[in-house]
Amino acid sequence: MFQYSRMYKYYIHTEDAAAKRIAKWYVATILVGSVCWFCDRVFCERVSRWPVNPQGHALWHCFMGFNSYCANTFLMFCRAQKRGWSPKLLETMMILRRFDF
Repeated sequence: MFQYSRMYKYYIHTEDAAAKRIAKWYVATILVGSVCWFCDRVFCERVSRWPVNPQGHALWHCFMGFNSYCANTFLMFCRAQKRGWSPKLLETMMILRRFDF
């Protein structure tokens, strides 16, 4: 729970639009991933009879992987700012390309 409160504190103090976008992706991926996992858990027997199984647990793993990436990138950005560096998140076609100091 401590991580979430720290992320929120950093989010409200960050003015960089790309960093805020990464933080929003963090929240979105944890919510969507949790819904995928929950639906897979609750409706497993029904869904497994469908012609195409959406594999909610596998989707959860994908979203949580992206979630971890977003959380670490955002926290590294905030730490670099706190240390007085000038971090930049560089994007290409809305995909994070690299993290520069």
